Amino acid sequence: MIKQALAAGAAALFTITSAHAGQPLNTWLGNYVKNTDGLDSLSVSNSGGNLKISVKGECTPNPCDWGEAPAIAYSNSASTDPSSNTEAIIATYNQGFATKTVVLDGRAGNTIRAHVYTHFTDNSGRDDYVSHVSLKKAPLVVRPIPGVITATPLKPFKEDCVSLNPNTISVENKNGRWKVVDGSHWLLDAGSNKSEMDRAKTIIQHYGFTQHCFVGRPDPSLSYWLKAGAAPSGALSGEDCVNINPNGLSIKNSGSHFTIVSNGNHYAFTAPSQAEAQEVIDVVKYYGFTKSCFVGRPGPSMRYLRK
Repeated sequence: MIKQALAAGAAALFTITSAHAGQPLNTWLGNYVKNTDGLDSLSVSNSGGNLKISVKGECTPNPCDWGEAPAIAYSNSASTDPSSNTEAIIATYNQGFATKTVVLDGRAGNTIRAHVYTHFTDNSGRDDYVSHVSLKKAPLVVRPIPGVITATPLKPFKEDCVSLNPNTISVENKNGRWKVVDGSHWLLDAGSNKSEMDRAKTIIQHYGFTQHCFVGRPDPSLSYWLKAGAAPSGALSGEDCVNINPNGLSIKNSGSHFTIVSNGNHYAFTAPSQAEAQEVIDVVKYYGFTKSCFVGRPGPSMRYLRK
């Protein structure tokens, strides 16, 4: 959403002190990482005129995802189009206990300033406050392809994967339990249910999985499979899958554990800590998984994600 000028109410609430002239809106777009403490990272995007800001705050041990919020771009007068001369961009996030309003201004080269206004709504008696943060353009990993250059964002998580060869896996009975094995390494265990392991083998070979990855071990919150470092895509007849929205995941504290919810109502995953739950969300968003699939329910012997 784009507005022509600062509204009177916004001008009263936010004091924007930019020493730099406004710049075209498209020069503000991109991913930023922290230059000073206060925020971990943010990204500014504009799709079809829908301006949005995604923010990650500083949390320990992993960043906490504020999610994505619609934003408004402001020019310096009612007669100036902010698409060609943006002075500030504003977005607000409702975090339950507080609202946080982020004001971006003062672009200088590859840096951006964020003023974060926190207003507490939980009747805790805490005083509202503002923090000021500097961020810089995030580095990109460039993978050269003949005739094409693509830029891939750095992973916001440390991956834990084991390799496999989909062409050499087999279903074997080990000490009375049916397993999918790759040489001396067993990948899956279905107990007495051989048909589930036969189905799992079919799925692994259909998608050509070459990596089995985990978030949290030895009891992982998430188990997912990749093909040569990329998310599998397509479909297989007879799959048992449910939809997930990688951009609509949020975390709920369920007391003894943390639940990752898709679109506010579908319970997608669980984790023992908020940090591990956030890593699950980071993985799902990074790879763009939209399907969560199972072999055997309840108590599936295999779970995999795909586009």
